[in-house]
Amino acid sequence: MNLTPSSAASLGEAFRKIVELYTGEEDQLLSTDFYFQPLRESGKLAVFNDNDEEIANVTIPEWKDYAYDIFYDEVTADITTAMEAANTNGDLERLAVWMPYSFVLVDEERETIADLLLVDDDTMLVKKGLMVGLSEELNKFIEDLLND
Repeated sequence: MNLTPSSAASLGEAFRKIVELYTGEEDQLLSTDFYFQPLRESGKLAVFNDNDEEIANVTIPEWKDYAYDIFYDEVTADITTAMEAANTNGDLERLAVWMPYSFVLVDEERETIADLLLVDDDTMLVKKGLMVGLSEELNKFIEDLLND
């Protein structure tokens, strides 16, 4: 699904709201994860913290009544693109949140659909083909190690 520039800006706004609420000094670190809940019927994206408090809310018209079974795949791609833009802008580095923390896509019942981002110390793992080919790489690494 191709988002309009205004829908892409709305997703960016959701990340700006998160950063606005969770920016602070090191002595003000909070402990939370972030849960992204898209609603197909309304096109709404709500973002919640660990206390089930809604911290951001935007509407993405392209998501409204999306009729295909790949809804969550499309939403994952859209949110990941916005998240990568926020990371490129340095916004995510300003979050005053205890590590590890994650961004998680959830359904209407708040069941996990996908882990979008995991941040742990100096490691930031954005899930966009992150695990693709991992077992092949590990097998090659072990084979090379054993051959030495």
